Amino acid sequence: MKKWIIAALLCLCEMAGAQNLIVYNVTGSAEKLDGSNWKALTRRETLKETDVVRVGKNSALSILDKGSSKVYALKQGEAQKVGDLIGDIRSNQNSASGKYFDHMVGSLFNGSSSTVSHNAGGCSYRGAAIENDMARTIAFKQANNSLVKISNGTSDYNVRFDVIDRNADTTLSKVFIGKEAYFRITNNSEVDLYVNIIDVNAEGELYDCMPVDEGMTLSHLLIPAKSTIDLKDYPIAFSEPVGTDHLLLLAYPEPFDLRVVNKVLLTPGLSAAKSCKLGIYNKSVNIGY
Repeated sequence: MKKWIIAALLCLCEMAGAQNLIVYNVTGSAEKLDGSNWKALTRRETLKETDVVRVGKNSALSILDKGSSKVYALKQGEAQKVGDLIGDIRSNQNSASGKYFDHMVGSLFNGSSSTVSHNAGGCSYRGAAIENDMARTIAFKQANNSLVKISNGTSDYNVRFDVIDRNADTTLSKVFIGKEAYFRITNNSEVDLYVNIIDVNAEGELYDCMPVDEGMTLSHLLIPAKSTIDLKDYPIAFSEPVGTDHLLLLAYPEPFDLRVVNKVLLTPGLSAAKSCKLGIYNKSVNIGY
């Protein structure tokens, strides 16, 4: 039985191509100074380097630089000019870039068009190489044990998460059927990371906990380095049966399709190998009434 009720399926529809700096995603709250007032930022909005922005508590703002095919992930902080914030990230060489983003930017904008090309925008263009490497690395980290016994000490990145009650904003040690919660993700590493969480139930079935967007960019699951982000916009609810499930956080520097990772993990005879650097955090949760 699928345990997760995902509140919304993201839709990344159009992005303006006239400017190089575009709001890639807002997780939580982020605002731009408009005269003497603060205005909430939204996806696909264009920015200038002189714009002053601020990011709220446990929130993230990612900015797509169309000109250099890079994504800059900004965390909670005081109001600053966009150019200064990006400059700090550039000096730390902590922006997400590479062949994936070269392709993604070209696909998103379809050359000079402002229309997103969903079929080519996300993970699909490169096949399942990353997902295969992730699955083989997870098998390696299991060290011949079951998936639910994988050690957090094997993680290549310092990551963790908590399950938070959506109404009370308190950390849950036990989750309740029918009650909404959300994930609080902490990335204490020096690298911006994309995340998702596997639910492993008592029968060994695997479910992906977080939704993917239509363009498969996973922009909403990009967690800036040295930050804690609340994924309040993507609440989860628990269903029967009662008992203990294991939640396994995966973190990787590029977008990945967790559905494919799960499929590969269940492949008989999967060969274990340390094929990539992978963040991992294993937590058990009690489910009841």
